[in-house]
Amino acid sequence: MNFDELTSRYAGTSTASVISIDTAGRRTAVSHAELAVLVSQRVDALRAAGVLPGHVIGIRARNSIDWVIWDLAAVEIGAVLQAFPDELQLSTVSTVDSVLAEHGLALLVADGMEAAGHLSALAPDERVAGHAVAASARRVEIDGLHSMVYSSGTSGKLKGLRISRKGTEYVIGRFMACFPVGRGDSHLIFLPLANYQQRLSVYCCLWTGADIVFAPYQRVFAAIKAERPTFLIGPPVFYDTLLQLFSKTGGGQPLSEFLGGRMHFMITGMAPIRRSTVDAFRAAGVELLEAYGMTESGMIAWNTLPEHRSGSVGKLIDPEMVEFQPDGELIIRRPHPLSLGYFEADADVAQETFRPDGTIATGDIGALDADGFLTLVGRKKDAIPLGSGRKVHPAEIEAVLAAIEGVAEVVVVSTPELNRLGALVLPAVPGDELVRQRIREGVAAANRRLESYQRIASVVFTKQPLQSDPRFMTKNMKLSRPAATAYFAERCAPTGQSVRTGAVDN
Repeated sequence: MNFDELTSRYAGTSTASVISIDTAGRRTAVSHAELAVLVSQRVDALRAAGVLPGHVIGIRARNSIDWVIWDLAAVEIGAVLQAFPDELQLSTVSTVDSVLAEHGLALLVADGMEAAGHLSALAPDERVAGHAVAASARRVEIDGLHSMVYSSGTSGKLKGLRISRKGTEYVIGRFMACFPVGRGDSHLIFLPLANYQQRLSVYCCLWTGADIVFAPYQRVFAAIKAERPTFLIGPPVFYDTLLQLFSKTGGGQPLSEFLGGRMHFMITGMAPIRRSTVDAFRAAGVELLEAYGMTESGMIAWNTLPEHRSGSVGKLIDPEMVEFQPDGELIIRRPHPLSLGYFEADADVAQETFRPDGTIATGDIGALDADGFLTLVGRKKDAIPLGSGRKVHPAEIEAVLAAIEGVAEVVVVSTPELNRLGALVLPAVPGDELVRQRIREGVAAANRRLESYQRIASVVFTKQPLQSDPRFMTKNMKLSRPAATAYFAERCAPTGQSVRTGAVDN
């Protein structure tokens, strides 16, 4: 895939569509060829408004066909799209003015702005005629810059990333070489387009002639049945929820039919997924493939239909470009990484990730097995320091505890006493004391198998799903370990048992 030829590719496709479903269930569709006409009209209007190559167009909006039109029009002009997350507040005209000035935007496109009549701010579906580039607009001159996006990672703190044009082309090219996507395929997208992974998917589908379906999360399961996608990408919590819904409403039909009957494969990443979830899909005849990457570097490893292994994130995409540090951290070296670097980020964070020698430090600890499949041990910064001086990776212990009968979800944290370890556990039957007692016994048995420094001293039960409870999730649906640790500390009330248990959250 390359951006220079992208327009001509999708402009010549009348058999594939871009479909948008809103929160009320209304469905809008245009063919790829019709999309090209709309993009051309938007390009003409933007040029008439004074938008030039290097100008920055800000967007904060729900997924829609118009979102895609703004994106593709920016590509055509050579402008840079700056995709803001939902956190950006635009409640008053003065707020809009300050955002335009602070970021040097030429135009600001957003849902729900209180800025009717503002010359440099408009809604996604609003006509550009009558609008003009803001007086404070800047033109960026960064070679190869395609877009500007935000990511919170596992920290929950937003940082900006400058996305590379060549890096985008490279990642999509590698995906197309490994996954069979083309005409007749349909890709369902429910995560926000402000998340750059979703835009990679859009470009890929436009290039290959596959259908694109946008659905809000509230309607994603209805959209799966109605639109019958052939592949989708989502975080682990989505697949856990899907299995739960299937068990309650599947009505005895095969899982493949529950998913519309055409699903070729599904991909997960963004956070660790339970092996039991992957195995449940595979046992039902639906391939759920775990992948691993980061916006800074692009995709690093993935399972594919021909080569996959449950419990791993797949084989390295470019083995010769990955180096393992003595502590197991993965270091990436690519001629065209997905990101050119950070903006609006602390200097020390930038230096830790984008190293002076041109490599990118992932912050992830991993190991290859004899067949070349990569297993992630955990985040380097998630390692829990103990009073003994040792550091433990919670994900390793969570894998052991997750196998205990009755454990639905588990997060390992540090305890507020003696620098020991604790576990925050969601039982499969949260209100059943017998299940909780079996879990306590299971933890005690696991402790006998674990090294002394890995053992669990205290358990706190919760009735709320950990992987979907907003208290424990970052904005991009990743687990916030600091939030889980704080929750555990508030509720840990030792009782003197060998595996002590705290309060149950009601």
